[in-house]
Amino acid sequence: MMLVSPSSSVAQKRDLHVGGLGAGGAGAPSTVIDPMIEAAGWLRQGRKAARNADEYVRMNPWTALALVALAGVAAGLLASQRTNV
Repeated sequence: MMLVSPSSSVAQKRDLHVGGLGAGGAGAPSTVIDPMIEAAGWLRQGRKAARNADEYVRMNPWTALALVALAGVAAGLLASQRTNV
């Protein structure tokens, strides 16, 4: 009869009960958390870009207006070039 040390017995039970998946279940939280951390980074970059755009528009309102008008004209030209097939 082989005796199992208490620490290894506890570790085995813990591995079996992590989400009911055994030792493979230990990595499951990281598969959820990693994309969330990445998305949080994207949100930070988006907020920073929005702040920079806001600052640029406040410092150069006429340039920003000209760029928006140019984009509108380009979108209008592209929309008018659609062919009816």
